[in-house]
Amino acid sequence: MFTPSQGATPRREFLQTAGRLTAASALAGVVVPHVHAAEDNTIRVALIGCGGRGTGAAANALSTTSGPIKLVAMADVVDARLKTSHAALAKRFAERMDVPEDRRFIGFDGYRKAMDCLRKGDVAMFTTPPAFRWVHFGYAIEKGLNVFMEKPVTVDGPTTRKMMKLGD
Repeated sequence: MFTPSQGATPRREFLQTAGRLTAASALAGVVVPHVHAAEDNTIRVALIGCGGRGTGAAANALSTTSGPIKLVAMADVVDARLKTSHAALAKRFAERMDVPEDRRFIGFDGYRKAMDCLRKGDVAMFTTPPAFRWVHFGYAIEKGLNVFMEKPVTVDGPTTRKMMKLGD
């Protein structure tokens, strides 16, 4: 039979200490904040409505010199308009665009997909017909996005009331 020499740690005490150390090291990963080398302050923009005015509004946004900005998603119900807009913007602002094919959305649900590409606090640009604005605006509020809307924002009483309620 083995008898521990004087000063040796009994097995039970060793296991208890090892368990405490393991638990402490596991919790340290939760408590210690993650450190990042650099912060990304780029404003990400989604263009919803890629007609002539939408392309112009996106060009205005991408022309800013007050901070980093990047167009990351585009949506329209007409494929040709989106393609024409993308080509025109890429010609002038290629370095400020990151809109691959999988972030170019066609169809009536494209606005959702484009806004889903953004982070909270980014910008959704609505240059669509006013009849759709309240739907788009409601989804942007849900997502915590900032919004740029072309005028007129609404053109009738019921839609105006919906927009006012959303604004509250």
